[in-house]
Amino acid sequence: MMREINGKPAESFGQRCHNLNIAAVGVRERAVMRGYDLDGWRLARLMRDASTDAQVNVAERKFGAWLQGKPA
Repeated sequence: MMREINGKPAESFGQRCHNLNIAAVGVRERAVMRGYDLDGWRLARLMRDASTDAQVNVAERKFGAWLQGKPA
């Protein structure tokens, strides 16, 4: 049985990486549509390249802030 956090099952590390990769595509597309959105482009790259637990944690935190329109 997987540990639950806030009523949701905890995701495996591999699933978190996969989710970041999928979301990175949308972030990159949005950055391209906005023109020279280098921050969005860098975030997408960070999300795509995350390969350690620490990197995934940072990418998830920055992506959450980006979704809320806040600088990370």
